[in-house]
Amino acid sequence: MGVDSRGNIKNALRRSHGRYFDDLSDSQGVYPAFSGLTAVTLTADTTLALNTHSVQVGAYVEIATDAKTLTLPGVTVGSSYIIVNTAADGEALLTISPNGSDKFLVDIAGAAGTDNKDIINTKATQKKYDFVHLMGVDGAGWMIADIRGTWVDES
Repeated sequence: MGVDSRGNIKNALRRSHGRYFDDLSDSQGVYPAFSGLTAVTLTADTTLALNTHSVQVGAYVEIATDAKTLTLPGVTVGSSYIIVNTAADGEALLTISPNGSDKFLVDIAGAAGTDNKDIINTKATQKKYDFVHLMGVDGAGWMIADIRGTWVDES
């Protein structure tokens, strides 16, 4: 008999791996990228910092204020930031801007990135808990490791 639904998957995991996988399947709901981290709530345009806003210090950033820009610091290889738009659906445009000499290595459209071009979580399509997870993998820019919601590249 095949495993064909979430309930059947959980039952199969309970039989073979007990509570560990049961808890894991429950945790992969709304907040897969940032469960277990501490929220740092921002309300203004902010330049993020490794020692206060990064996954390395057990944090993620949440913001619910409309028309704000969060600027990434210069890339540090190995650093990681999770930014979550917690505004109600359709209430907040959010712009993520790389440092002026950095870029998103691959942009939202899937093309090679351009220095100092933002990614934007559009207000018209924004849903509560849209997020982006960014990782510093190269001194030239950021990798978009995970993303939820409708985002566009700056023109």
